[in-house]
Amino acid sequence: MIFRKLGILAIIVLGLFSAFSLGAQETGKKNQGAQNVAGKDDITWYKYDEGLKLAAKAGKPVLVDFYTNWCGWCKKMDKTTYVDPAVTSYMNSKFIAVKVNAESRDAINLPSGPVDGRRLARSFGVTGYPSIWFLESDGKKINNLPGFAPPERFIHVLRYIGDGIYKSQTFKDYYIKATGSN
Repeated sequence: MIFRKLGILAIIVLGLFSAFSLGAQETGKKNQGAQNVAGKDDITWYKYDEGLKLAAKAGKPVLVDFYTNWCGWCKKMDKTTYVDPAVTSYMNSKFIAVKVNAESRDAINLPSGPVDGRRLARSFGVTGYPSIWFLESDGKKINNLPGFAPPERFIHVLRYIGDGIYKSQTFKDYYIKATGSN
């Protein structure tokens, strides 16, 4: 009985340690407008309201990454997919990248009035994280990609949207043609 209690306690302590160390690694990654902290080849992330304005001026689609601070898959996306050289290069050239903390109460100033990250995420129907939405340069919704996507798959989604292929072809047809597989 005592070994069982010790085993459960060890699992709890390890879980808390893991959560704490992952949270500590995220310190300083809060979105304060455009950021490109680690290097020149990183993705430049914008706040939602700033990103929409830039997209309208540049005529680029918007990638909106809805995340939470506690989401393990969001952290994995940041550490694997969003640092892949092909992904970062393509995103920076073809998209305006936006991150929205779906639990934030910070104001996002929209023409229709201020909202916070929670209300914005709800308006997009976000129920799990990460949840990525693609928007046209005028803010019109294109489609979403729920959950984690490794870089080798994510790059195909980026090209499908970024090159405007979504306007004339299904993703399935595009993917089969691009990869030669089903």
